Amino acid sequence: ARVGRAHDTVGFGFTDRPQSLEEYSVENNVGIGLELLNDDVDANAAVDGSGENEKTETERNIAIFGHSMGAKAALLMALACSNRKDVGLNPRLIVLVAPALEGVALPSRKTSSSTKKTATSPSAISQLLRSIWVTWRKMIVDYPFRYGLRRLVGGSPNFWRKGLASAWGDPKRLSDSDVLRFQWPSIGMDWEQGLLNLVRSKLSSSSNSTLDDGELLQQVANLPNTKVVIIYGSKDRIVPFEGSVAEQVKKEFPTVHIVRMEGLGHDPFEEDVDGFLRELKAVVDSENT
Repeated sequence: ARVGRAHDTVGFGFTDRPQSLEEYSVENNVGIGLELLNDDVDANAAVDGSGENEKTETERNIAIFGHSMGAKAALLMALACSNRKDVGLNPRLIVLVAPALEGVALPSRKTSSSTKKTATSPSAISQLLRSIWVTWRKMIVDYPFRYGLRRLVGGSPNFWRKGLASAWGDPKRLSDSDVLRFQWPSIGMDWEQGLLNLVRSKLSSSSNSTLDDGELLQQVANLPNTKVVIIYGSKDRIVPFEGSVAEQVKKEFPTVHIVRMEGLGHDPFEEDVDGFLRELKAVVDSENT
């Protein structure tokens, strides 16, 4: 049976809002995705009455989708599945929608290895100073930010509609149900703290990887029997891909399939569901014929 799973990055949607910034990292997001995939494969094997060793090649084939910042997680998941044979999953299709990839659609933040800091055990003084800093930060930055964000979101009836209108290629396509779907998570407790932690985690993880996202994309594109597809909207103002970026990607990654959706923005799969599925099906079918 074909099964689809979707999960939000920690800090988005109705996910938990943990205190540890590590739980907001892309690596943790990858781990969540791999666990979900493994659970589905095991569940299918149980339903079919087959054991782990009896799974067919088709049952192990998977498609991984990543949207915006989730594109990097999708690439890392593909590499993990390919490099770890014990995972038992074959990444046959990787779909990156409006990918916010550094070194591709966004400037690279990778630094040379000589500038990286060496991890050392914190001294008692440094721990004390850090504790003082965290307390000061919460009082001066976090609490006012959270209060201001709650007032901005809760006190502005059109906050979500105006914000989403900038992400949609054609604001006229934005429906009330679209707005409500994005608005729902803001009723959750500490949603604004989760957003703050997510941003802080992204800013503090700039030089942890030895590869920038462009190099990561190249590695996945070079995997055998793996198709990589990038789908973007021609009017994406959040992560602009139209024009020079798309041409550069075509030049640097000739095996990556580029799909341009006219008039759409940052969320083409929500702005035009039927059109998105048609474009994706056409790419997949063209490879199979």
